[in-house]
Amino acid sequence: MKTLKRKTRSDKFPLTRHPTGQYCKKIKGKMYYFGSDKKEALQRYLDQATYLHGHQENVQKPTEEHMTLKQLCDRYLNYQYSKLQANDLTASHYNEQVGSLSKLMAFLGQNIDINNISTLDLQNYKRRIQKSYVSVCRLNLHISIMKALFHWARKNDVLANIPNIDAVSRGKIVHQERFTFDPEQINKLLSAADVKMRAMILFGAQVD
Repeated sequence: MKTLKRKTRSDKFPLTRHPTGQYCKKIKGKMYYFGSDKKEALQRYLDQATYLHGHQENVQKPTEEHMTLKQLCDRYLNYQYSKLQANDLTASHYNEQVGSLSKLMAFLGQNIDINNISTLDLQNYKRRIQKSYVSVCRLNLHISIMKALFHWARKNDVLANIPNIDAVSRGKIVHQERFTFDPEQINKLLSAADVKMRAMILFGAQVD
């Protein structure tokens, strides 16, 4: 007789379906949401798990002179979480920030001193993101989140000096020109079209 293997805790799906339809998980008293698609939600959780389950509070109090990237990200994400709790920020955008800053820390190193982050480091990070994403919009999202982190730190007197983030430009979105027909081409189309198609061609020509 075949015996069924009992599932262990590690075999179970780590996320819970929220009444809103999103998959979520409560970590250290905070609820994190990862989207409504089960497969994508799991991947987002796995991408962020190291940070979310890590020690977000450090024993050593950060100072302006010696603050690590992780200490800065923790402060910033705690601030963003307070905005989420006040309904001034969506859960999806908060999770985007967590995931994006996790990638930044993974690339530069969590314990790197902010003063040691060079312009070249940031340019190399941009190139790494470019290789990972085909979409320019996704690239620009990561760059915007990185810039927002440092702008927030300077604006709120968390840091007196920040890396030269203005040297890191966003990707250029190329808008393709819409193809249009000239009058001669339109007449050729009309001569070969039936009644319904002629109406559609004439309507399109009026819109253009």
